[in-house]
Amino acid sequence: MDSKNKEIAEKLRFYRESCALSHQQVADALNIERSTYTKYESGKSTVNVPLLLKLSKIFNINPTDLLPDEPDDKRPVHLRDPARADSPIYQLSKDERGLIARYRVLSKEEKKRALLLIGNLSKKDE
Repeated sequence: MDSKNKEIAEKLRFYRESCALSHQQVADALNIERSTYTKYESGKSTVNVPLLLKLSKIFNINPTDLLPDEPDDKRPVHLRDPARADSPIYQLSKDERGLIARYRVLSKEEKKRALLLIGNLSKKDE
């Protein structure tokens, strides 16, 4: 395995674990076999561009985040909430990333129910 393919494989693992997802959950979201995804993450198979785009959506990252780093790679520090310029909105905890990943695989109806439930929970705190 070449160093660039190895780096992509390591990033796949890092982002999957950061989202608290299993190999099976990512494979299901991609509609592929678990063993196929495992080959991508181990570097035994090369990930194509359309698959990188799908993975970036699952992990809620920029597609370029999955590409090998270049020595002078410059990335934005953080996106900011326009209402509060001092508040980073993408510094999510592992639990928060996991919730977002799980939310993304819900049906439209399940998403509505989840949002209602969260809304009701936050109203209890008021």
